[in-house]
Amino acid sequence: MMERAGNSHLLTVLSYLNAGHLIEPPFTPFARASTFRSVGSREKLMALWGGEIIAHSRAQEDAWRKILVFLRENLYGGAKPSADSFSHL
Repeated sequence: MMERAGNSHLLTVLSYLNAGHLIEPPFTPFARASTFRSVGSREKLMALWGGEIIAHSRAQEDAWRKILVFLRENLYGGAKPSADSFSHL
């Protein structure tokens, strides 16, 4: 889909050995599973995210750094944003 839209240069696929399926920002609690209710139903469902704690934590940190670089390059044109306009996370 990105290729058809002419945006394949914006797509990067990252794969982290032994990380879970849900990569959140770093330092968020590690959860192997989540429960939720589906819309229009009172049925309780579970999503299994998997992963090992250390590998998942390292993936969070690496992915977050790469996300920030991507946003800096694509929202600011590669220019270093001012301290007020960019998160220090």
